[in-house]
Amino acid sequence: MRVRVRVGWCGLGALAGLLAGCGGGGDGPDASSTASANSATSMAQTAGVRRPVTTTTTTATTTKATVSVSDRQTAAAKVATTDPSCTGLTAFYWEIGDKTGKLGSGQGGTGKTKTAASTLMPVASASKWVYASTVIEAQKGVLSADDVSFLSMRSGYTNFNDCSSAAGTTVSSCLAAAGRFAGTNGDYEADTAGQFYYGGGHMQVHAVQRGWGSDTTSALTTALKSIKGMPTNSFNYTNVQLAGGVGSNATNYGLFLRRVLDGTLAQTAAALGRHAVCAHANGSDCTGVIFSPINQSRPGGPNDISNESWHYSLGHWVEDDPSVGDGAFSSPGKFGFYPWIDKSKTWYGVLARYDATNVYNSDPTKTPYNTSRLCGRKIRQAWLNP
Repeated sequence: MRVRVRVGWCGLGALAGLLAGCGGGGDGPDASSTASANSATSMAQTAGVRRPVTTTTTTATTTKATVSVSDRQTAAAKVATTDPSCTGLTAFYWEIGDKTGKLGSGQGGTGKTKTAASTLMPVASASKWVYASTVIEAQKGVLSADDVSFLSMRSGYTNFNDCSSAAGTTVSSCLAAAGRFAGTNGDYEADTAGQFYYGGGHMQVHAVQRGWGSDTTSALTTALKSIKGMPTNSFNYTNVQLAGGVGSNATNYGLFLRRVLDGTLAQTAAALGRHAVCAHANGSDCTGVIFSPINQSRPGGPNDISNESWHYSLGHWVEDDPSVGDGAFSSPGKFGFYPWIDKSKTWYGVLARYDATNVYNSDPTKTPYNTSRLCGRKIRQAWLNP
């Protein structure tokens, strides 16, 4: 039986400092120590020991140095333009860089209209990473158990459907709208609390509890820009849905990711992979998963998309499948926008794409959420290992 409790919009407290309102081995002994340990070793023998060690070290260093940015660019571009996981996509732009800036980029996909670094689009669920960052930074990395529950999709607010884009819609009024299973978007479903259910209700309710309930899209944009370290012109809310309402482009989202890597958003960087929960509906090792879009096309449904086993952290995925995962942190969106930071927290990447046609493809494996992350992962792996 579902127990629904309507969340209160006002009087739930505001986060201090935010807007007021309701609403990432040692080698063996070197030649000299070997020689010291064996006093019978002659000078000629010692030299013979030293020489191969030095040569080996030099060779290893030289080999590593030959992996240039140009090599990485070539390898990534080849995947983007020739690999079957990428060539069948609608037009996309990809970009990879490090904390200093963009280092490689290119275009791919089909269609007369090309996607560029500056092409604005709804990033959908890539908004989740941004919202989580605002919370983590504002609270200086100190999160309550409730914060973790909301940001890791286990709060029990799982009746969420969608938010209207009509002018004047607020974070709170969105929650008052009709929910997925009757009731409202803000209904608490007690039987899902503590279980992983990927959806927008968790962050929507959390935003109200943090004092953003009365905010419209313009107020949300202002609130986001008020967070110290957040790129001030990178994001705009086009819908009041905190988990899916941001509009941006590859250039601006890339700046956000660089801010994570360079330490400007230091708390967000430290939180990558923290409090990760298993989020795959495909094994006895992970219980309490109702809906994971990496596996399922609908809540409670079969694994009709993949059998990959990922974890979910604070507003982002950890791509740590034991067979094909590389440990990257990511936040793919419904229409195909796919941002990521690699496991070493050295590189960032964005695959920017807006594919409204395949969102409801009868073959769930063809949905942009899935196809972009498959192509984007291959581009990333080509860059890391050209």
